Amino acid sequence: MCGIAGELRFDRSVSDLSITRAMCDVQIHRGPDDEGYYASGPISLGIRRLAIVDLNKGSYPLRNEEDTVRLLFDGRIYDFWALRAELERLGHNFRSNEDAETLVHGYEEWGLGLLRELNGMFAFALWDETRRILWLARDHIGIKPLYYHKNDKFLVFASEIKPLLGHPEISVRPNERVIRQYLQNGMVDVTEDTFFSGISRLPPANYVLAHSDGVVERQRYWKPNISRSISEKTSGRTIETTRLLFIDAIRQQLVAGVPTGVSLSSGIDSSSIISVMKNIHSEGAISYGHRIKAFSAAFPGDPIDETSFMKDIWEATGPEKFVVTLTWEDFWRDLPSLVRCQEEPFAASFVYSEWRVMKCARERGVKVVFEGHGGDELLCGYPEYYFYYFMTLVKQRKWRRLLTEALLSFDLARDAAKTTTAYISLHTILTHLGSVIDEVLLRRAALVHQSSTDKSSWLSETPTTDLAAKLEIDAVALKLPPALRYMDKNSMWHSIEVRLPFLHKTFFDHFASLPLDQKIRNGWTKYAFRLAMKNLLPSQIRLRRTKIGFQTPVDKWIENELRGKVLDFFSGPGLKATRYYHAHGIRSILGKRKLTGCESRLIWRVLNLEMWYREFFSETSDEDV
Repeated sequence: MCGIAGELRFDRSVSDLSITRAMCDVQIHRGPDDEGYYASGPISLGIRRLAIVDLNKGSYPLRNEEDTVRLLFDGRIYDFWALRAELERLGHNFRSNEDAETLVHGYEEWGLGLLRELNGMFAFALWDETRRILWLARDHIGIKPLYYHKNDKFLVFASEIKPLLGHPEISVRPNERVIRQYLQNGMVDVTEDTFFSGISRLPPANYVLAHSDGVVERQRYWKPNISRSISEKTSGRTIETTRLLFIDAIRQQLVAGVPTGVSLSSGIDSSSIISVMKNIHSEGAISYGHRIKAFSAAFPGDPIDETSFMKDIWEATGPEKFVVTLTWEDFWRDLPSLVRCQEEPFAASFVYSEWRVMKCARERGVKVVFEGHGGDELLCGYPEYYFYYFMTLVKQRKWRRLLTEALLSFDLARDAAKTTTAYISLHTILTHLGSVIDEVLLRRAALVHQSSTDKSSWLSETPTTDLAAKLEIDAVALKLPPALRYMDKNSMWHSIEVRLPFLHKTFFDHFASLPLDQKIRNGWTKYAFRLAMKNLLPSQIRLRRTKIGFQTPVDKWIENELRGKVLDFFSGPGLKATRYYHAHGIRSILGKRKLTGCESRLIWRVLNLEMWYREFFSETSDEDV
């Protein structure tokens, strides 16, 4: 894994390599083992590298035989040996064993069509000296990040936001539209806009072509092909294909001889990963050189604690286990570092648990950690998906199936109804929010919405009355993008590479193409996958109906143990972001005897925003707090 950065000038000036070096230094945690740079006229490129296996120092930026192509690469191409063999057959000569070198020669052979050939997680920058074009691209799902700023004089990019903030010619301010959206409903990362006005994220499955004359074009090159059919039957061939593709995804993502761990909850996704890893290890196909390490978070005495469920998977797989016990004191102590790590405010509570798990893994010498991200979105693991499935059955007039599913899934559908009701309620409490969120900000946002097209408006306009549409939106905008941002920032902050088998493109494409009733059927979520894991996963895990996952009881801590500290925080003289909220409104809520979940989440968002503003902006708000 790496941190990449660079600049392309449009104003006929020479790019200053020292600026690119400084941008790379800011993200040294992404690559503490090596660095490489290139500069020529309007272009400068830089990279910080994290060594997972043998480190071939001084090889980056990678180049072709004629030195007309230069490449920066962050990520991994899983099937690069097959791709390399094809390119060698076509006459290309390789200088290294780097998987990324296949992109250099693949570009020579197929041009932009190279993206059709790739199966991996990646963000890259490729400079074509002959055509004077900079090509930036992200992988299909958006596992690896890439940010950029463009104006009339130059385009500058980096793996993280902090390097761009240090560029001497970039002046940024808070993005009020994004802040307003976050305060109202906790929504983040749904468009290319970041919390920093003037800094954009390249969306998943997108590329940018920047010409040295200033012409910049962006293109989406892939979208998930999610089936809308309902088959009414499950074939043994479907189950076997699902099993084999999942095993193959993990096998391709393993690295021989490298200390490897699993971020383990007691759910079916991470439990399936560690079970398959154990089987592969037992076969002797790949040796890790040690027992698999399992890293988990625990909250003793809290209802969300899953330690008792974890014992089943520990017993079945026999890993070297490490359990991080988290307290509210830990959370309050680490929160400033977590905000700095994430670079933008966040709403999900699991972010802190994941951050601490990655910290523990690094302290135990692990370089690669497997995670189950994407399983719920791909396999329909959230109870709310029942609502959309029922709507799909109604639209398709599948009345018998609807009745069967309603009866067999009553316990989960009941949870789905609660989730949907809670979601709807978030959009009906604007009068309550008015006591906290600055009315000036809301009025200004309304004017902006009337005078221009809101880039996130497509989310409300996209039909979500069926399950397939909901799955696509969650994959490309609502759920996966923020989860992958949190994961990448947390892992790379601790110099760890994360592998995500559920988002392995071959497996993703296969499961996306399955009929909807292979995902939800007979009262079960993840139906076909549960069948595929038979004899690989303990039945008490495979057939477990409830799930918690990696969560952190932030709401509970704010209402109880942290209430005094949070009240002191919003009563102090150092508040800087009160142009976006009313501190007295927050204090009023904290003064109530009992907080609702909605109120606790609102306080958390405002607390996160204030800490973020303090970290990245120095000026103080004009409001009398």
